[in-house]
Amino acid sequence: MAAGLAGAMSASATTVTFDNVDPNQTVNLTDPWISSGVYAGIYNLTVDGVATPSFCIDVADENNGNTFTDYFYSDLASSPLAPGGPMGSTAATDIEKLWARYYSPSMGSQDAAALQVAIWEDMAINSGGNNGGNYTLTVSGNDPVTSEASTMLDSLPDLTAEANLIALTDDGQGYVVTVPEPTTAGCFLLGLGALAGFQRFAQKRRS
Repeated sequence: MAAGLAGAMSASATTVTFDNVDPNQTVNLTDPWISSGVYAGIYNLTVDGVATPSFCIDVADENNGNTFTDYFYSDLASSPLAPGGPMGSTAATDIEKLWARYYSPSMGSQDAAALQVAIWEDMAINSGGNNGGNYTLTVSGNDPVTSEASTMLDSLPDLTAEANLIALTDDGQGYVVTVPEPTTAGCFLLGLGALAGFQRFAQKRRS
């Protein structure tokens, strides 16, 4: 369903406002594009006017501003854009399992940072990075966070539940978010379609 929705929505631009990273903790992240302290945690966005929690899935890019009007929804496995992606189906499934098991709107800063680090590290490994492919990634400088992230990754073989996730992508930083609920307008149109179908059925019954 997420892939189908991504295809249907990808043609239209989506306005994304980056609000903040909160809760968060700082970690040292080293890859071909970054070698410094970064915020790891929940990336709070406003997507077409709706507050939307997310996690970063694109260590190759950063946003130089706050509001962008050219984002589009895309299949998680096909995201982000090169050179940081695509992540592939294994990493996408892992992220859905990690989100389903560990994400909570009320999670604290260490848990949020650890989940973000686990997502980054899993992407690097499964897209070929730390196994000799696209890029390598090292996270250090915050032992409680990196240790918890390792525990999360170690638990993956035992996890079965998967969250319904999709990517938000543009030429800057990419994010993973839950598949958005149908809009009020969309529900209204669906309701009109169902009503029209029922009326046609009733007319056939009468005839």
